[in-house]
Amino acid sequence: MIASSDLLAPSNTERKTLEIECESLTVSIERRIQRTVIRGGEGDDLLDEGAESAVYEAVAIVGTTEYKEVLGLFRGSSPMIEDPFGQGDLKVAFKSLSYDGETLRMTLIEDIE
Repeated sequence: MIASSDLLAPSNTERKTLEIECESLTVSIERRIQRTVIRGGEGDDLLDEGAESAVYEAVAIVGTTEYKEVLGLFRGSSPMIEDPFGQGDLKVAFKSLSYDGETLRMTLIEDIE
């Protein structure tokens, strides 16, 4: 996984790039579905809103230095990642980050504009 801070930041702002070799990386993509249940009616109606959201779960073995760099991105604004499945660069938001001194676990959600 390659992550960097806000690519849209002003040019006088330093952009940080960080590359981490992940032990595992999974992506889960869901469509936004709205379900309407009509009382007294037959069944319910499903409406596909057409929007998708991707959630990336990454696990990596890193040292304290790398963890601190990721933590800086976590606390920063609008990180970008290079999609490992070939979709180009993606703007993401960190949902969670955990570190036990060796294993770093990250959950990132694609920020669809």
